[in-house]
Amino acid sequence: MSNKSNLDKAERQNGSKASATTIQAFHMRSEAEVGLEQPAMRAVALLGGPTLTVPGPFLGVSKPNATGLLRPPIGRTADPATGRASFEVKQEWSGLTASSAWDVKGEVLDMLPEDFPLERTHRYISGVQASVVAARISESLRSHSIEAEFDCQKAKAKCKTQDYVSFRIRLYAGGENADPVIVEVQRRCGPVSSFMVSCRAILDAAEGKVGHHASTPNKKIPAVAKSVRQMKCLQSVLAKQEVLVDDCIADLGRIASLLKSDRFDQNVLAMENLCCLTDPIRSSGAAALRVSKCVILGDEQSEIREEVRALTERDVFDRDEVSRHHSHQLRQLAHVTFANTLSMCSKSGHLATAIKDQKWFHEFLIPTLLDELKLAKVSPCSASAASRSLFSVMTSSESALRQILEQDVMETLKMANEFGRARHALLFNETARLLKLCQ
Repeated sequence: MSNKSNLDKAERQNGSKASATTIQAFHMRSEAEVGLEQPAMRAVALLGGPTLTVPGPFLGVSKPNATGLLRPPIGRTADPATGRASFEVKQEWSGLTASSAWDVKGEVLDMLPEDFPLERTHRYISGVQASVVAARISESLRSHSIEAEFDCQKAKAKCKTQDYVSFRIRLYAGGENADPVIVEVQRRCGPVSSFMVSCRAILDAAEGKVGHHASTPNKKIPAVAKSVRQMKCLQSVLAKQEVLVDDCIADLGRIASLLKSDRFDQNVLAMENLCCLTDPIRSSGAAALRVSKCVILGDEQSEIREEVRALTERDVFDRDEVSRHHSHQLRQLAHVTFANTLSMCSKSGHLATAIKDQKWFHEFLIPTLLDELKLAKVSPCSASAASRSLFSVMTSSESALRQILEQDVMETLKMANEFGRARHALLFNETARLLKLCQ
């Protein structure tokens, strides 16, 4: 052990002498004089690695720019707190038009973000340009008489049916060059069953499918082999018809009290019930005629006729959106009620006598109907109902026909007819009847 330790000590001494000789030969400093060298620190920015995005048939990416870098998807913004990208939805509408068709270009469509949740009522349409899809939807809305306001720059549409179902239509780009085009329909308010009928018709039309869809129930009575009154299953019902008519008359008192309420939901309930009672399809023919006579011919006990007419007036001070929405719905229901009652009384022959004996028709009703017809571009559904009312009045009274012709109604009818030809089928048909009658 002692010999081995002596050898190790001798080697260390020889090594230290060699190191000293090397330092002196190359003019180097000793280890004690030389500190531990460290790299100079500098500020650096750590960038994330490039994102590999593979475009697919449904998830698209933005078109690369000249530098070859991917642009962020349209509609995605960075959250300053987390730094993550998020999709921002802005409730802004620009370029709303009510007189032109929906003209959408493929380059204006927003790219659908990967994490954006679509409604279940949507369709992917491949191999078709966005302008063609928009034209198909616009034609479907016209044929089903659905009111629509189009925003061509943002590829949006606000829609409303005759039974007051409100929904939105939005077009997205699902890939490069807007292929496929994604059509999303979103319900805002109204009955779900009615919405689904209109939604299926619109989505099928967007795909180019031609089928029979109806946004409103078909009001034609089905043909039968013999008279309905002779059917055995209805004999017990017909025996109780007088009781049914009396019940409908009793309902008018409750409807009048609901109309005087200051609550909007009660007013709507009253007008919806009144529309059903005056419709011979939803109610019986005898009950509809009896209620129509009480409404349109005047009832000293309830004065419900004036209550309904007051709902047709437009309040210029309704600047709140909710107030305008409520007033618009009540106004449309009021015009539908007048159209039903005037049609029933015209067929029974009671309307001609009432127009001759009462000044209310010349002083209040006819001017109200003409004013509503002038606003056909704003409320085509209400204007179509007003056209139905005018047709019943003009075919029942010569004096009413002369009064209407003296108001230069031809220009108004032509304007409404042209608008209906492009945007609203029901308005077009009703105004076409009036134009034929006035010629």
